[in-house]
Amino acid sequence: MATIVASKPRALLHLPRIVLPLALLVTSAGVVVATVLLSVWFDGSWNQAATAAGVVATVVAAAVLLGNGQGWANGTRLSLAAISTGVVGLAAVSLAAVTYVGGTSNAGLPSGNAAQQQQTTDEGAALANAVSNNEIEPPGYSHDLGAHPTYDQFMSMSDAQILASVPGGSVSPNEVPALQGQLQQARDFALSHNTVDEARSAGYYNTTNDVPFMGAHFINGAYLSDGVFDASKPEGLLFSKMGNPDGDWKLVGVWYLILPGQGGSDTVPPQGFAGNLDLWHQHYGLCTRAGIISENNSYESCQADHGNWIGDLRWMMHVWVYPEGADNSAGVFGYLNQDLWAVQQADPNAPAGLGDTTLSAR
Repeated sequence: MATIVASKPRALLHLPRIVLPLALLVTSAGVVVATVLLSVWFDGSWNQAATAAGVVATVVAAAVLLGNGQGWANGTRLSLAAISTGVVGLAAVSLAAVTYVGGTSNAGLPSGNAAQQQQTTDEGAALANAVSNNEIEPPGYSHDLGAHPTYDQFMSMSDAQILASVPGGSVSPNEVPALQGQLQQARDFALSHNTVDEARSAGYYNTTNDVPFMGAHFINGAYLSDGVFDASKPEGLLFSKMGNPDGDWKLVGVWYLILPGQGGSDTVPPQGFAGNLDLWHQHYGLCTRAGIISENNSYESCQADHGNWIGDLRWMMHVWVYPEGADNSAGVFGYLNQDLWAVQQADPNAPAGLGDTTLSAR
């Protein structure tokens, strides 16, 4: 009777030494299973997390088992500890192999396809879906979120008026001062570079004709190559002849360009102005020749027309911060400028159309 009573305390003393490693093993296995399920559920976006969890779980479980009496101190004799460690280890190895296969299976997918766009942020997905729609109204593009204030309105309205004048959710109250400050920076730069001579002295050169709804695109190679968005240093300036082919170039706006792999992403537009009004657009297969700009061209067809071909031109944004040229009543971030087109046609009642330009926003 005395022997039985004495054995109970010893059994109770040994109980935590068994429960702890088993609990850690169960937890580790649960982490591995959970991350694998998440990896499958989220279409591979948890692959790295799953691999890391599997490795950590294996290391922790092995360390605990090796440090207690149920571990490899039993030699090669099969035990719950040995079998459990082997199972967790095999799970980690298998997980790493699955992750590798899953990671390489997407290697051949072209950038910007639907599968990759599913992994963008909500904001990026919303921007990517702002595509051209020729059924809307002339000139046929619904690239923008909607009508919003012009530059002058942004700078003269109260915060409450601005928030009431932009599409819901596009600008939050705390973003209004930052947005106004950035627009002022762009405006100040435009004021100091509002002639072609000043633009050229600053390193800008012309790359297009006087594009309807946009104007000629002057670009600064130094600002483009730094891959940085800076409201006070636009990569481009927009000039127009304002309906007079023999007249002087007049500044109408600025534009920004951030290239993928050079400060930009393949799938998500850059972080630009505060808020979500600055919708970036992109062009593919762009061909410029003899005053005509079109997209969706092949390199061969563009060369046959003696044109200059650019396969992938992203990410671009127009900002109309120089009302003296031609204000954009649709808003300071409008992709196209109907007011400028009316001036370019030298007839305010002229029907809107793309003239010799067939560009679309994506």
